[in-house]
Amino acid sequence: MFKTLFLKECKETLKSITYYIFLACIVIFFITQMGSFPGIAKPVQGQESYGFKHDAGESVIIQSTIDKLAFELESNSFPTYPIGFYKEVKLSDEDMSKIYKIFESLTGLNKEQLIKQIKDYNSTKEDVLVDVVKVKDNISFQEFSKEMDKIDDVLGGGSFYNSKRLSVNARVERTYDDALKDYESIINNDKISRAYARLFSDYMGIVLAILPMFLAVTRVLKDKRAKSEQVIFAKKCSSTVIILSRYLAIISMIILPLILISITPTLQSIYSANSNEISADYFAFIKVIFGWLMPTVLVTVSMGFLLTELTNGPIAILVQGIWWFVSILLGAFNLVGNVGMNLVPRFNTFGAYDIYSRIFNELVINRVFYSVVGIVLIVMNIFVYDIKRKGKFNLNGKILKNS
Repeated sequence: MFKTLFLKECKETLKSITYYIFLACIVIFFITQMGSFPGIAKPVQGQESYGFKHDAGESVIIQSTIDKLAFELESNSFPTYPIGFYKEVKLSDEDMSKIYKIFESLTGLNKEQLIKQIKDYNSTKEDVLVDVVKVKDNISFQEFSKEMDKIDDVLGGGSFYNSKRLSVNARVERTYDDALKDYESIINNDKISRAYARLFSDYMGIVLAILPMFLAVTRVLKDKRAKSEQVIFAKKCSSTVIILSRYLAIISMIILPLILISITPTLQSIYSANSNEISADYFAFIKVIFGWLMPTVLVTVSMGFLLTELTNGPIAILVQGIWWFVSILLGAFNLVGNVGMNLVPRFNTFGAYDIYSRIFNELVINRVFYSVVGIVLIVMNIFVYDIKRKGKFNLNGKILKNS
């Protein structure tokens, strides 16, 4: 009976317009956020540039941040990530004046002087800006951070001027040895595919913490609208079989397209690994889909089922939306290695195995926790559903008194 109901639920999902909207969203998000994988090549001595790395030194943070501010202030173009997604902010004259005032208090340069320095830098293509735009010697790191928070407030939050995110600005050029060390880590520890799979999990985790909710709510409300509860309640199938067949069908119909989407980056990783004369981890993406992304899907769908069953309405979308928003907002301050008890663990970088190894145990605890929460919620849903079948709730969700 379970197999029959499970297959029936899978077919019902395939008939849902909501499901195809879901598919379109995750495919578009994957393409736009990850794009194509250029592969990885061993660095060669004498290259013009080996990229950049972050430096935690306070002096480097201050210099990198003030340089960044100078360019963005001159062009009135400030990139922000208020909820983890890119947003360009252009300020009014009044707000620009506020930031110019802060900038001058830190550097001694007024608007006209800054514009001249930028113009000189652009015309000479030399590092004039780095040599000239300096923070006053009497400004401490704490004072600097406080002023940067004021700028972040003017920008509406989510910028890299927030004191908690200033270290992200501290980029210094990598040396050949730095680049070689990173390359060897990706080759030896990650086999290329594992590093790419972590990035895949980071992006997919964002949408999987909210979109499956719509599938769950749509499925439960479908029976309400069709007034099929009376028929279902009268059937001999147990409540456990009915709910689990629906639940597992939706989970399966979410995981299957993820596996299909992962084929392309898997093949790209394998090709890059072969080019570097190593063997990729062929199952890297399968591992993260079931170990990293599955718990998010479990708890999101369970929440949708339970709240919709309790309220007979789409309130679950609002609740999950708030939870999702808070999770993304909390993760926005640290996009690499941010785990804790966040619903959406963040690891928005390619490589960084040293960070991954440090947060691995924390990540395992997080994923196990949300798997358990998902299971508990669906068990509660079965309990509520069973009470309704026994007549202790009416079909509008209200509690009935025992006769």
